[in-house]
Amino acid sequence: MKKGQAALIVLLVVAVALGFGLSIISQTTTDIRISQQEQEAARAFNAAEAGIEEALKEIKVGPTVEIDVGDVKVEYTVIGENSLVGVFKENEAAQVVLGGVDSTLTIEWVDKNSELENPGGCTGGVKAESEQTAASLLISVISVVGGSNQIRREGWNACELEADNGMTDVRDSGSGTFLRSYDLAINANDSLVRIRPVYNQTSLRVTGSPALPVQSYVIDSKAQALTLESKAIEVTRTEPATPAIFDYVLFSGTDIIK
Repeated sequence: MKKGQAALIVLLVVAVALGFGLSIISQTTTDIRISQQEQEAARAFNAAEAGIEEALKEIKVGPTVEIDVGDVKVEYTVIGENSLVGVFKENEAAQVVLGGVDSTLTIEWVDKNSELENPGGCTGGVKAESEQTAASLLISVISVVGGSNQIRREGWNACELEADNGMTDVRDSGSGTFLRSYDLAINANDSLVRIRPVYNQTSLRVTGSPALPVQSYVIDSKAQALTLESKAIEVTRTEPATPAIFDYVLFSGTDIIK
């Protein structure tokens, strides 16, 4: 009887030890697999970034391009957008390239659901001060007439601030989440529109009728490693624009005499 009990105890110990050993082996195998997946995922991500860099070397709208980054397959596409969409900081200039035809720009701004962009919702005695109101817009339209550059300027308030700054109070609501909308008439001599938010940052969307030339490019890069780990990156690049400080620069075709 005692020998049978001893044998049973030995079997139990062996079973526990075996289960414990198998658990360690399983955990080690799982850790190795996860580590390999993380490494392959990192390689796929780096390859997708390389696809973005390749596309940025020469922006060209067209069909999907396939490249190899090591042994990782990468596909990227470049799509041209005919509208300007983004979030612009206070005093940061947005630039719209025009098409050289008579048209109408629809400019929508301020996310009405954002406490940052729309503090007070244009009520409660808003002030024409930084972060005290929804953004007003300073608009500069650059034209070429008779070989000379000309600029016309406008100023629009999202809230009722005309008494404070002399700019036009806009009351037309934008579509979706945009607080305000304004239609700006453009003629064939106009080449650029510069938009600069003051008092606050703002979400901005600019569309044209007829459609504008390409204003930005959306680059979508996807990479897949041999282990089928895959990553995707999307980047939007706008057309290059001069900094906001250039809105204050005086240009002359001849010498300037003080």
